[in-house]
Amino acid sequence: MPLTALVLLSLPTQLRDRRLKRRGVETEAVCREHIRRNGILVHFIRCSYQQTDGRPMVTLINSPRPVPQVGETFTLVFDPQRPAEAASLQYMTSRQTQLGYAFQASLAVLVTVAVLLVTVFG
Repeated sequence: MPLTALVLLSLPTQLRDRRLKRRGVETEAVCREHIRRNGILVHFIRCSYQQTDGRPMVTLINSPRPVPQVGETFTLVFDPQRPAEAASLQYMTSRQTQLGYAFQASLAVLVTVAVLLVTVFG
């Protein structure tokens, strides 16, 4: 059951990444705020950018590395159909997204095998 939970928890991120790879639009974003976890590392940043129709958008994303300073620009990929769904270009082109797909597929296979074994061998 822990594997099933892990697969289900990673599924929204994997689906978002696939949508961004399929229909994402690159744009320049401005870092507006650092969001720290446990007071030390910056895990998320609040950033702003212009949608394809020119309307401003503010969203929260996982922080790229190195962390942009507040006011600094960086390249962002966003989904024009769901403008709040965005990620840094650095993340989208990293091996992290590819490893996420492989990890999720491996977990799905393990869960399937486990269910079959439990079903067959009771």
